[in-house]
Amino acid sequence: MQFRLEKRAEPSRLMLYLAPILALAITAVLGALLFSVMGYDGIGAVREIFLTPLTNPYKWQDLAVKASPLVIIAVGLSVAYRANVWNIGAEGQYIVGAIAGTGVALLTYNLSGPWILPLMLVAGMAGGAAYAAIPAFLRTRFRVNEILTTLMLTYASVNLLNYLVFGPWKSPTAMGQPQTVLFSLDQSLPYVVPGTIIHLGTPIAIAVALIVWLVMSRSVFGFQIRTVGLAPHAARYGGFSADRTVWMALLLSGALAGLAGILEAAGPFGRLVPQFPTNYGFTAIIVAFLGRLHPIGCLFAGIILAITFVGGEVAQTTMRLPFAAVGVFQAMVLFLLLAADFFVRHRFRAVEPKTSARPA
Repeated sequence: MQFRLEKRAEPSRLMLYLAPILALAITAVLGALLFSVMGYDGIGAVREIFLTPLTNPYKWQDLAVKASPLVIIAVGLSVAYRANVWNIGAEGQYIVGAIAGTGVALLTYNLSGPWILPLMLVAGMAGGAAYAAIPAFLRTRFRVNEILTTLMLTYASVNLLNYLVFGPWKSPTAMGQPQTVLFSLDQSLPYVVPGTIIHLGTPIAIAVALIVWLVMSRSVFGFQIRTVGLAPHAARYGGFSADRTVWMALLLSGALAGLAGILEAAGPFGRLVPQFPTNYGFTAIIVAFLGRLHPIGCLFAGIILAITFVGGEVAQTTMRLPFAAVGVFQAMVLFLLLAADFFVRHRFRAVEPKTSARPA
């Protein structure tokens, strides 16, 4: 008896919904065992990571702040992946978006007015889109794989950020620290819930998910993205250009990554620092697939990943769990979620081995 891996024709909705729940349950059990072996209260550690961010109202604001950039980036990536355009460099577009928006902030530092923040957001989106245009050009003109170019450009963006904050953009009042000046009130995101740290980025993330969902489900653009991704030959027959789709998918995903970048710079950070790259762009890849490449699914998947981030910080503080142990637990969460998603869409099928006929 042999087994062959094959793709399921159409996974049931029940399997799609239960698989992430089962993966999280298995993660909780394995995590409790892992922390117990390390000499900690395993059940208590898992409770702090998974339940405290949900049961403690003071942590809800942290969830909103952590989930917002993940959702925005993941929604853009979901559109690109639906078109079979593999943008792996959202982290770089996130950084360049923040740099472009910060450039506007520095140019308008001595000015005031409600127009400054919207201009920064537009610059952030333009910066992310422009950075994504490089792999789009290389893909459509020279057929260079966008996986390689988007990923390598991420490292270039980190070096550009370090050059600016250590050099021409370094604040003269920062006591030698590599950082830009602190953004002014007109350059910072307003808080939407008084007495909390929930800023304007949270409703923007929700709006982005809803708008992209409507566009993908009700517009010709969404139909083109889905058609090119599922049936390229049929798309060409229908008059849809594959190269044009590559451009649209990369520009949109880059613009949303850049928007997330400037929202973070104008929100939680309030300036640019070398620690600004937080791997949101890479984590959002997991969020996009966990959300089934659906904008509304990305909204819920972003909250799930934010729970692990906030809960990990809580566990480090309350139970003195080492950072490395929390990182291993978070990696376990991601691995099992991806494994569950894989086995929902694939299965092992028993097949009889072929036997060669004996000569007479």
